Amino acid sequence: MTARQVSVGQFVGSGASPTLLATIIQHDPIYVNFNVSEQDVLHIRAEMARRALTPDDLRKVPVEVGLQSEAGYPHRGTLDYASPSVNPSTGTLAVRAVLQNPSRILLPGYFLRVRVPLGEAQNALLVPDSAIGSDQGGRYVLVVDKDDVVAQRKVEIGPRVDERRVIESGLNPQDRVVVAGVLRAIPGQKVDPRVQAADAAAAAGAK
Repeated sequence: MTARQVSVGQFVGSGASPTLLATIIQHDPIYVNFNVSEQDVLHIRAEMARRALTPDDLRKVPVEVGLQSEAGYPHRGTLDYASPSVNPSTGTLAVRAVLQNPSRILLPGYFLRVRVPLGEAQNALLVPDSAIGSDQGGRYVLVVDKDDVVAQRKVEIGPRVDERRVIESGLNPQDRVVVAGVLRAIPGQKVDPRVQAADAAAAAGAK
């Protein structure tokens, strides 16, 4: 319970609204509220259909969260609620997860990183999330062709894996993706690329 908002002997209940005396807060289990993009909603629904999960099976869908100071997503729970409609002004769906929190590591009001791991991506192409742009036509990445000319490539993205994003279509394994200096790379412009291994490129794209 929070600190009381009134003193003993103080007159309460006057006016049109009741007086707040104190707030009772639940720590264990604890709820995590977040929003899911429309594209991710479609992916989650498709995965639920593949696994023959119904809306009543929400508690079977895992959710992983991490504090800003933590690496990865060490806290695990399940979906608890999903709004029946997408917010048309934001294109997102309000969702809630429930997690066991016996040590009270998670506190109400914290900002968390959330991941919903559905399915396993086998032999997936991954690019740094920061290398993906968007316009009215959808998501894209910049690639450097065989003549060292920058080109825009439309892609379909999948789930996020740490700091990278799964590319479901639009890229080939041999494509050279621009991950550093993305804002300075202009489609149609000839460049002098510096090729990096995937791990080094991901680190550069995260900077």
